[in-house]
Amino acid sequence: MNRPSKRESAARVRNIGALGVGLLILVCNMFCKAATTDDIPPRAKKRAGVTILKRDKCDDSYRLYSSRGTEVAHIIDLDGREVHKWSYPQGHTWHLAEMLPNGHLVAIIKDVMILELDWDSKLIWKAKLRAHHDFARLSNGNTVVVSRRPMPNPWSNSGRLTLDTLVELTPDNKVVWEWKVEEHAKEVAQHVPLQMPPSKLFSDWPHINTIEVLPEGPAAGKDPRFKAGNLLFCGRHIDTIGVIDRKTGKVIWAWGPGELFGPHMPTMLPSGHLLIYDNGSNRSTKVRGYTRIIELDPLAEKIVWEYKAKPPKHFFSRARGSNVRLPNGNTLVAESDPGRFFEVTPQGEMVWEFYNPDLHKNGSRMALYRTLSYARELVDRLVEKHKKK
Repeated sequence: MNRPSKRESAARVRNIGALGVGLLILVCNMFCKAATTDDIPPRAKKRAGVTILKRDKCDDSYRLYSSRGTEVAHIIDLDGREVHKWSYPQGHTWHLAEMLPNGHLVAIIKDVMILELDWDSKLIWKAKLRAHHDFARLSNGNTVVVSRRPMPNPWSNSGRLTLDTLVELTPDNKVVWEWKVEEHAKEVAQHVPLQMPPSKLFSDWPHINTIEVLPEGPAAGKDPRFKAGNLLFCGRHIDTIGVIDRKTGKVIWAWGPGELFGPHMPTMLPSGHLLIYDNGSNRSTKVRGYTRIIELDPLAEKIVWEYKAKPPKHFFSRARGSNVRLPNGNTLVAESDPGRFFEVTPQGEMVWEFYNPDLHKNGSRMALYRTLSYARELVDRLVEKHKKK
C-alpha cells in the first residue's frame, strides 16, 4: 500500500496531539439518516430474486448474503437458487456473516458476541464482547474482532463516547492483543486532516467497519508499510481508510478525507491496489447523494478505476455496503439499503442483479450488509463432503 502521507501538517498534529478538543471534535463525523423504505427507489420495491443475468459475462461463483434482522445466511448460485444455508436462532439477529475456507460460518451479533458455526449450523465457538461490523481470522487460528467501549470522553470533562477497539482472541477466548483508537488518534492526524463535525453529534468514533489482514502483494515490495500481516481498517465517521503496523500498533498510512464519504470495506487486490466502497454520505453535512466503487493505487494515492450508476443516484446506499473483485475481473457489489446486489464488468456493464426476497412484516425489503463470493469448486466440494456423512 502506500506512502507516508503528504498531509502531515504540524499544526494539525499539534491540535489533535494536544489530545483535547481536537479529537473530540473530530470524534463525531457521524449523523447519517437511517435508511427507510422511502430510500428504496420505486423501481426496486416489488422486485425479488435475479432480475438481470448475462451468464456468458458473469463470474461463475456462488454468492453469500444474510438479511438484516435474521439469523440465517444463504449461499446462492447465479440463478438465485439456494445451494446452502446456515441458521442459528437464539433471538439475536446477525450483523455480519462470512464463510471460512473450511465451510464454517462466522457471524457477529452486534454488541453481544461473535460466534462460529460448522457447515451443519452447530456452534463451534463463541466469544461474548461488544463485537460489531467485522473480524479477521489469523493464520495462527486467533481472531481479530472490531469491538467498542462506552466511556467518559477522554478529551473533555463532559459527555461520554463509544470508542472502537481491536481485540485479538485465542480459540479459548484469551485476549492476547488490544488496540485502542484513542491512543492512536494523533498518528491518524499525521496522515489526514481530522474532521470537525458539529459539536452536538459526538458519540461513536471512528466507527471502524472493516478490518483486513494485508496479504503478500506487490505493494509491500515497494513500500514496507503495506507488508503482509499489517492491518487495513476503515473509519466511516472520519472518511478514512488506514493501515496499522501489526508490531507497533501505530497507524502508518491513511487516506480518504475529501475523496471518501462514509466508506466501507477497503480490500487489497492482487495488483496491490485497494477496492473501496465509497457510500457518498457521512454524518456531517456532506452528502454526495450517490455511491461509487473506486480502485485506488495506494502508492500514488490515485484513483485508477471507478464505477457509478447512470444516472449516479440509481446506486446509493447511505450506510453499509460491500465490494468484491471477482476472478474474471468483474466486481460484485452490495447496495445495502434497498437490499440489492449486482455484478458489473470493468467497463461498468451490469451483468447480474439480485434483489433480496426477504421482507419485513410490513412488506418492506430487508437490507443487506455485505455479499461475498466463493468459488463453485470449494462450495460444491463442501456440499458433497457433507452429503456423504
